[in-house]
Amino acid sequence: MPSVLHHDRPRTVRPPASRRTERLAALAALTAAALSADVFWRMPSTADATLRALGGERVYATDVAVNGAPGSLAAYAFGETPATLSTRLARQLNVPLPAGAGRGAALLTHARKNSMQRLLVLPAAAGLGGCVVLAFEQTLRDAASASREPPAWPDGLPALNATPRFTAFCAKTRTRFVTAASGDAPEDAAQDAARALTGAGWSETPPGTPTFRLFVSGRKQCLLYANRANDSEGTLISLLLREGSTP
Repeated sequence: MPSVLHHDRPRTVRPPASRRTERLAALAALTAAALSADVFWRMPSTADATLRALGGERVYATDVAVNGAPGSLAAYAFGETPATLSTRLARQLNVPLPAGAGRGAALLTHARKNSMQRLLVLPAAAGLGGCVVLAFEQTLRDAASASREPPAWPDGLPALNATPRFTAFCAKTRTRFVTAASGDAPEDAAQDAARALTGAGWSETPPGTPTFRLFVSGRKQCLLYANRANDSEGTLISLLLREGSTP
């Protein structure tokens, strides 16, 4: 799958480890996890500074709309495992480590100063190593505005037996993202979502785990991830849908 991620600065020599993390970011972000909004990403954000300080390489950044309100999205590549990074990130942000984060992925939500951050730590594809973080960020005012109306299930994805928590969409790249709450265990929620996707004509493709799965339908790709954030919240299931612009 060709990557259309752009870099913050040009590089003429790239070691093998960097190429691996770049391919990982392209896979996890489904080649371009660009969402849409008016101009917002103007200066480095709190999340950007934190993730760079932890050793992340920002491979993509764009303006977004989250639940219809302005925000930003950036993708960061790391050479360490998601479990290790999730532990370091939770400690850095002084938030509880999500239950089940040691099994390979995590979703952390953090409010700091004037910023609301949602950080999705995704595992690598088999054989690539490392992980990628998708960092969604909004001002607290925009996050509060977005929370006044419950988010709707995004077009282009089959409705699951789960309640949307937040969504994002980009008309330019036809990329959609949703995180929803489910009363089922992560493995069961992922299996139910997989059945809904295959029933709608999608095909599952390796690599995958019981809670981290990839699907294709023509030129569309969908990443599915389920995790238990904590005992009180139950399971969160996230889907990232990308429609390829080239064959």
